[in-house]
This record gives sequence, C-alpha cells and structure tokens, in this order.
Amino acid sequence: MRGVLDAAAARGYPIKVVLFADENDTGGEPEPLEDTQTYVTTVSNDLAAVRALEAPVLIVTPHRFGLGGSQPRGGTLTAVTTSLAAKLTRDLPLAKKADGNALARTAIVAVRRLAATGGHPLPKRIPPAEQNLRGILGPDESRDGDSLVLIVALLVGTLLLGGLLFAVHRRLSRRLEPDSASQ
Repeated sequence: MRGVLDAAAARGYPIKVVLFADENDTGGEPEPLEDTQTYVTTVSNDLAAVRALEAPVLIVTPHRFGLGGSQPRGGTLTAVTTSLAAKLTRDLPLAKKADGNALARTAIVAVRRLAATGGHPLPKRIPPAEQNLRGILGPDESRDGDSLVLIVALLVGTLLLGGLLFAVHRRLSRRLEPDSASQ
C-alpha cells in the first residue's frame, strides 16, 4: 500500500487513504462506517485547514467508499462533492473481507483509478516500499546514538547508586556492631 501511495505522491497525486475494517478501527464510533461520505468530508476539511489538499482523501470500508477533499480535473483542483464522489467511486470493487489486507488491496485499485482519472496515472509496476522497522520514528539514525548514551548513563547511574548504598550499609553496620573491646 505504501509503495502505491509513494508512487502517487511522486506523480503529483498525494492522496490520503484511511482503512476502516470495523468499529475497533474507529475507536468505537459507528459514523465512519455508517456515513462514510459525511465523515470523509469532516476529515478532509480538517486536513485542508492545516495544508491545502492536492488530491483527495479516500476512506475504504468493507461496504463503501468515502471520497473528499480535492480531485484534479482538467488541470485544476475541483472540490469533491457528494455527487462527484459517487461518480468517481461507482465502479470501484469493494473489499471481499473486513480485514486489513483485503481493504489495502481494494485501496490500491481505488488509488490507481482515481490517480488516472485525475490525470496522474501510475506505472504498471511499482516497487515495494522500503521496510521501515522503526515505524513512525522514521529512519533518523541519530536516535540510535541517543539511545546508546541513555543506556550508558543509566548503567553508570545504577553503578554509582549501588556503590553509594554499599558504602552506607558498611558505615551503618560498623556503628551497630557491638564493640568487642568493651566486653
């Protein structure tokens, strides 16, 4: 999925995609599944308030699509209305199952068709996205150095604390020992 989104963005079609399999994906809210078109309008308006959208926001559920934001048409950006969303998503296949893989496959087909309709066709073969095992932390290598410094600092701090506790224990033990000379 990420490879297709990266390819679309590289072609000038930075579409945003959300996958909702069930209410667990929506935080228990039914609206994104029941009224997907209204929900995508809210989401796209929120995103557009931060930065202008150059491509639509697509929500994929097992039963319907929601399309909002802006769609390139004839060289200009056109606001996606309910009727335009219905027209653009009419022939898109729905997911066969309510799971992430099925929804992602459906979204890939949708992104390809929407990009082509918007004048930004994607290549037939898109290489897989690079593995990012760091997730949202990204590829920043400086964090590895920061982690090492933190580990060393914790280790040194633990050793110092252990030494301090040992010294206090010895000092208290000497004070509490019965004086052998007084006996």
